[in-house]
Amino acid sequence: MTSQGLRASPEGIRAAKTALTDKTWSQHKLATALGITRQPVSKFFAGESVSRSCFVQICQQLGLSWQKVAGLPEDVAFEVTTKGQFKGADLETLVREVRQKRQDKIQDQCNILQMLDIAQTVELMDIYTNINVLEEITSLQWREVSDLLKDFKSESDFNQLGGYKRQKRLPGLEAVLRHSKLMVLGKPGSGKTTFLQYLAIECNKGELQANRIVTFIRVKEFVEDAKSDSEFNLLNYISQEFLSCGVEQESTKILLAEGKLLILLDGLDEIPAEKADKVTIEIRRFTQTFYKNQFVISCRIGAQKYRFQGFTEVEVADFDQEQVEVFAKNWFVAVALKSREDREAIGNLFINQLHLPENQHIRELAITPLLLHWICLVFQVKDEFPLNPANLYEQALNILLVRWDEVRGIKRDRIARNLTLVIKKKLLFQLATITFEQECYFFEQERILQLIADYLKPLQIDNEAVMKAIEVQNGLLVERARGIYSFSHLTFQEYFTARKIVESYPNYALNNLVSHITEKHWYQVFLLTVSMLPNANEILQLMKQKIDLLVASDERLQYFLTWLHQKSSSVSTRYKAAGVRAFYLVCVERSSCYRSNTFVYTSGYDLECALVGNIAFDPDLVLDEFLFSTVACINELDFAFEHTLNDALDHVHALVIAFDKAVDLVVDPKLKQVLQKLKKQLPKIDSNPEKFRDWWQAKGKTWGEQLREMLIKYRNIGYKWQFNEQQKELLQQYYDVNKLLVDCLNSATCVTPIVRQEIEETLLLAIADIENVRNSCTNG
Repeated sequence: MTSQGLRASPEGIRAAKTALTDKTWSQHKLATALGITRQPVSKFFAGESVSRSCFVQICQQLGLSWQKVAGLPEDVAFEVTTKGQFKGADLETLVREVRQKRQDKIQDQCNILQMLDIAQTVELMDIYTNINVLEEITSLQWREVSDLLKDFKSESDFNQLGGYKRQKRLPGLEAVLRHSKLMVLGKPGSGKTTFLQYLAIECNKGELQANRIVTFIRVKEFVEDAKSDSEFNLLNYISQEFLSCGVEQESTKILLAEGKLLILLDGLDEIPAEKADKVTIEIRRFTQTFYKNQFVISCRIGAQKYRFQGFTEVEVADFDQEQVEVFAKNWFVAVALKSREDREAIGNLFINQLHLPENQHIRELAITPLLLHWICLVFQVKDEFPLNPANLYEQALNILLVRWDEVRGIKRDRIARNLTLVIKKKLLFQLATITFEQECYFFEQERILQLIADYLKPLQIDNEAVMKAIEVQNGLLVERARGIYSFSHLTFQEYFTARKIVESYPNYALNNLVSHITEKHWYQVFLLTVSMLPNANEILQLMKQKIDLLVASDERLQYFLTWLHQKSSSVSTRYKAAGVRAFYLVCVERSSCYRSNTFVYTSGYDLECALVGNIAFDPDLVLDEFLFSTVACINELDFAFEHTLNDALDHVHALVIAFDKAVDLVVDPKLKQVLQKLKKQLPKIDSNPEKFRDWWQAKGKTWGEQLREMLIKYRNIGYKWQFNEQQKELLQQYYDVNKLLVDCLNSATCVTPIVRQEIEETLLLAIADIENVRNSCTNG
């Protein structure tokens, strides 16, 4: 049986002529590409009948559906030979045979990961972590800056913006099952390529689309392998790929026509700009011609000019806490060069340290798989995170700006010859500093374009192209809503700001930075700046002066600091005096923390720990801590008894426990005798709670005052400081900035011993006491 001839419909001829024009071909060139004479091509465009096989080849070469060109129903079978059509069991047999022939090639192509700075090969399935996607692209949402700021409660919320909180996360695999044509968008290093490789392996195993044959195409390689732009032909490329596995071209065409392929196109953004349009046209034509197949295309977010009709777009979501932990555990088992038992142990250690409060900024970077991999790599060297976070951020910056593309052989388009890596970094530092100083975490596109224009004015570069490059190529800017941008990580904005300050030193007036010392969002900038400065003496001294002046004009707070110095000096201990002062400062706060008159240090004993570690094991200090706890319980009881009895009883039990332990620890016989006498006056709480309540309401206040008098007399504690609201707020601020100063002191890589000693010895002292300490040091 011979094939019947086909002729193009008038609409088909018009579509074919348009396609020929798009390719900038003549009919003669088309015939040459097909390896046939010009006569059938001329007859085709004249609407005359040509052989079915020749008709189909012409349409395929033009990237058109032969059925549409012939004006036939879309479900007409693809008949490429005189052997008749494949149907039913024959087609299923062909699918099984080709899957078998392709299996080893796909396994070799997709089961090995290319991981940054890892010498050994890593199998994908040993480390793969399931991704989630967002069905609403964040950059396409119409939102205002004020809307984004409502979600920005803390730094940990920063990367949950742009719809992340409101949107339900959908497992990536489920998105593939829902949509036959899917575009997966994501930031650099978000796991797009790994996800497509995972789909290939799952299909290869028969776990996903078992009735289809997978082909994985790196778009960059497809472009590189074409000898000329006229050879951007996906049909030929896939046919050659299948031919290398022993699959005849005719069989490949049948499978494509019948929709039996799962086609994965990875890295659409990685092709040179001058070839992008032609490649896009080829993909569009191919996906429309062979529409029955399933397609998944990956591309960096921000490169949405590559859009295809009929494709559903989803965005790869950042890792959540559970995904970070799964990835890290898999990473250390698969990559760490240790025994399996040791690998699991270091994985657990990594997760535990990652969740420490001081590592919050490392957690922020860890939501990006590429950076999480690198953080794991750094951690395994010493089983801990680097002490200097600035080095960590600098390496992360270099990965995003240069190295990630470099190791994969991707050459991004240079925006302009003069926009070097150094200039790009300096531009980022400038953008971050200006926006951070203005507390702008989100900025409209016009604003960022103006800042770029101001900085790059001498270079005369396309400002919008620069912005898109930073977004698409490097992922350092993110479009959080339509026309509204932010830095991809708050950590980077802080780091860039600190780098700008350091690079501008000494021309940059450090007083400008110190003026922000009470603003909590500047905390990391201070730490990073101090750690990077070649000499940190000046900034640390300026910080100390600013802190001392903060409470210098408040007589009551000065009196309190004088007492703090006297009390700390009376304790015989091996710890630093500043650490002991910090301990008593927090004890006073906690004993004063009753509901009618409260102020709370969220940092607890952080300042003490930053200075000397945990000093509460000193017997004298342990005794005073229990006594302060007793006073705190007394302060709470009056309020508690006005509410539920059970609530009050909790405070009573705490009072009894703290008071009993204090009595046991007292060494002074006179104080011990007084405390034992007061202890006997307390009714037994367990026998009759109501009786204790009645006793407390009648005699509790007197009992508490007697205890206070004894504590003041024998231990110099127990005073009612009665700070007003402004003083409490100021004291809280004073504590926080002293904690910042100590953290900076510990982070500084270059500070002279004399400056360090002077700062430590004068921490938490009244102005008069500071002068006395300095005079004694001078005289000494």
